[in-house]
Amino acid sequence: MKARMTKLMRGSLVAGLVSAMTLGVAQLGAQGMPPEARANIHTLFNNHEKITRKVEKTEKGYVATTESDDPKVVAAMRDHVKQMSARLESGMMVRRWDPAFAEYVAHYKDIKHKFTKTKKGVQMTVTGKTPEAVKVAQNHAAVVSEFIKDGWKAHDRTHPVALTQPAASSAASSSNCCAKAAAGACCAQRGGK
Repeated sequence: MKARMTKLMRGSLVAGLVSAMTLGVAQLGAQGMPPEARANIHTLFNNHEKITRKVEKTEKGYVATTESDDPKVVAAMRDHVKQMSARLESGMMVRRWDPAFAEYVAHYKDIKHKFTKTKKGVQMTVTGKTPEAVKVAQNHAAVVSEFIKDGWKAHDRTHPVALTQPAASSAASSSNCCAKAAAGACCAQRGGK
């Protein structure tokens, strides 16, 4: 009887460890970025109403000027651009559950980004090396503008690809990062939003 209990306890311990490891991997996969990068994104979504953005489409892409009067938001914006550039340059994925971002990552090597600081934020000059990359880049600009306009509501939506559908947003999707995060870990960090 004692040997059987010990065997059952070991089995329970192993099952518990496997469950804990699986949950830990799921949480890492759902959040997928360093805490500092996530904090910057959350600062931008939480303060989207403090951000202004002007996008001018060009023949080869666009020029976007994104600014704020809040120094904390300006700092988060500048850091976010650098963090996302480094992430994409290294071949890492961004918002893999969102079709527009998956398309953007797939065409990233065909899109040139020039980042310039402005007094109150950033200016991004983006040019596509192919006609398809131009469309994808302009679609990305529209999605970012939607993030600034709608904040967390836009975060929780998926966005159509540029090459087979118009660049308008689709309805909210249950496949977003917050829905997939264990116990809503992403949403829980929004500050109640």
